[in-house]
Amino acid sequence: MTDKYCITCLKIGDKFDAEYVNKLKSMVRKQSDADFFCFTDDFKGVDAECVIFDQKKEKDWDNWWPAWNKIKMFDSPYLKRYDRKIFFDLDVIIHGDISKLLEHEQRSKRNTFSLIKSYWRGKTYQMANPTKSLFNSSCMVWRDNKKIYEKWMESPKEYVAKYHGTDDFYHNEKIIRKPLPPIFYSYREGYQDQGKKWNEPSWMKISPDHSVAILHQDPKPHTLDPKEHPIVLYWNHA
Repeated sequence: MTDKYCITCLKIGDKFDAEYVNKLKSMVRKQSDADFFCFTDDFKGVDAECVIFDQKKEKDWDNWWPAWNKIKMFDSPYLKRYDRKIFFDLDVIIHGDISKLLEHEQRSKRNTFSLIKSYWRGKTYQMANPTKSLFNSSCMVWRDNKKIYEKWMESPKEYVAKYHGTDDFYHNEKIIRKPLPPIFYSYREGYQDQGKKWNEPSWMKISPDHSVAILHQDPKPHTLDPKEHPIVLYWNHA
């Protein structure tokens, strides 16, 4: 049994240019021919089907930043014709097989909201930061997250002011999340529990045991020197 899925991304504001969308699409295209959408406020130069997002109402809210648009995607009519939706942040580098992700929950008819489990944070981070999420939304898979959208819409301005971003909103509002296949890692922080890092440093280098590096915060792919960071070749040659 198979289902119909799509790939989505988000480009709002000037943090990322069209090149990031185009490179993500090229990396995805090496492994999937699924429909690819970019939710954006500026489609110039984007080589993908675009859905225009307007954040004029929210952009002046206290603590608002573009990542909150991820929740607005959950109510998008453009995605309703797909059984599953797979989302990538633009600052990821796909350098291995992602078939486990593409097949994630394809046989299930119930909605399972799945995100990246941040194994590199582990118990050390959790004890020091109990209000912070151990899940990362650099990649998400869902079927129907309308209830999450409706929960957020109960008081969106208050939630935006209260939480740093969507990940902390999900965590503190007790929204159930499941882990995606463990093919992801943080390029900046590695893939091991932070409490074990001194034993075997694993950060700022490619992991052959994983398939997708997330470059959350810094550095970003376009700033990396390929001689020192060969992983960027997967991005440059996308």
